[in-house]
Amino acid sequence: MEGLLPSPSGVLQAYFVLTGLLVVSLNVFPENVKKVLMAYGARRDDAAGAESAAAAVPDFLSKLIARTQVPHSWYWHFYALSAGLSLFWAEQFFSHGRMMGMLVSWSAGKGRSSSQSQHATMVLAKVVLAWCLMALQGARRLWECFFVMRPGKSPMLAVHWVVGLGFYAAMSMAIWVEGSSAILASWESHGSTIVALLSPRVLFSAVVYLAACTGQNRCHKHLASLKKYTLPSEGLFNYIVCPHYTCEIAIYLAIAFLAAPEGKFFNMTILSGLVFVVGNLGTTASGTRKWYAAKFGTESVAAKWAIIPGIF
Repeated sequence: MEGLLPSPSGVLQAYFVLTGLLVVSLNVFPENVKKVLMAYGARRDDAAGAESAAAAVPDFLSKLIARTQVPHSWYWHFYALSAGLSLFWAEQFFSHGRMMGMLVSWSAGKGRSSSQSQHATMVLAKVVLAWCLMALQGARRLWECFFVMRPGKSPMLAVHWVVGLGFYAAMSMAIWVEGSSAILASWESHGSTIVALLSPRVLFSAVVYLAACTGQNRCHKHLASLKKYTLPSEGLFNYIVCPHYTCEIAIYLAIAFLAAPEGKFFNMTILSGLVFVVGNLGTTASGTRKWYAAKFGTESVAAKWAIIPGIF
């Protein structure tokens, strides 16, 4: 029976990809319907647009949507969960906890980790460092929610909230699963996890991560400083419609590159999480670009990329 079960990395990869594709698939709906299902913040507060959007949706669906909304300010729940689960899995790792033991034993038993004994210490160190970066990201975003960004008053669908919580819960496990063999080896040998981490991969990942975190923080500060419904026009906003989303993508790319198992270019479980991130943020960035064009004129965004320079 155990042999029929997929590996944890396989389950997580499937979850990330399927939820990402689900979000992208919403783009097949007409603009008015997409506004009801996906818009929030300034795009949802547009009274005229909201009325026409509501008219395009069947009455029973409108009532269902109205009853399944949560405050947009609940975004801080995502980062509280991310930071909290980072602490939980760290405690499980250092205490050889039962939940971590079940996760890594199941994953290592599937033969999905490529770590060999001579490389186990380095692999483990990269996994622990990747955990540190993920924990810092969750803690920083949580801090920004309370002390930098202005909470929105418009609602969002409860399903968006649930899917977001699911993403961060899954990502908290994705950090560890492809280093399962190295984790088990360290537990059995009780060896030190401190190794020389000044490798090109680690240094490059750290530089990209820090640059992306700094850029995202500056974007959030600029957005918070704007008057309501003003076109952002500072720094990266001169070239990209949603550069804070671009930075988010760069952060996960850096972590996926850092945590790659021996012989692999990326950690595929974390990279698959990027499918969801790109699908979700790309869809939102596209809607934001259209809203800016309608409100401030097409020329205001004509020379800007939506989220990924040179691609989209």
